[in-house]
Amino acid sequence: MEAEADSSAEMNGQEEVDSDREDSASQSDSEEESSDMDDLDCERRRNECLDEMCHLEKQFSEVKEKLFKERLTQLKAKLEEVSSGKALEYINPLEDLQKNMKIRIEVAGIYKRFCVDVIRHRFECELQGAKQHLESERILLFDNMQSELLERIQRLEEDRQSIDISSEWWDEELRSKRSRRKWDPFRSEKKKRVPLVSGPYIVYMLRDLDILEDWTAIKKVMI
Repeated sequence: MEAEADSSAEMNGQEEVDSDREDSASQSDSEEESSDMDDLDCERRRNECLDEMCHLEKQFSEVKEKLFKERLTQLKAKLEEVSSGKALEYINPLEDLQKNMKIRIEVAGIYKRFCVDVIRHRFECELQGAKQHLESERILLFDNMQSELLERIQRLEEDRQSIDISSEWWDEELRSKRSRRKWDPFRSEKKKRVPLVSGPYIVYMLRDLDILEDWTAIKKVMI
């Protein structure tokens, strides 16, 4: 009986060992299967993520293109409004610019009038100064010429008087010589002598034409 009991115990122990081995083998197989499933799941999820990213990029490109077209349409419409002068963003600054332009034009006109007045006054002053200078120079020239011509006239009068005196003296001398010749019986034998001019005489530096012109100018001035 004891031998049977021992044999039965050994058999039970062997069965337990076999069952443990089977359990460990099945566990290792399940772990390998789970690791394979994890790799496949990761690959699947990665592919799904890539597909989703491609889809999102495509949607983003479409949305971007749509926004670009809408923005371009808005800008073209705004440009047409600006060109036609209906855009508020254009009208208000334009009004301000026009007001500033009117103010600047008024200021420029006032400044122009002031500049013209200054130039006209300066011109009038210079013209008046030139006239005064011309008048003073004319008077000075007239006085100089008058004094010079009067001096010439005086010298001519003095020369004429001296010439008259010399001519009278010369005539008397000639008459006395003629009378002597009439009463001299030996006059044919005497040699003729060349009469010598004694007394004052004048050497004229001016021509008769110059004297006549000066005298005409003096008469015009005195008239």
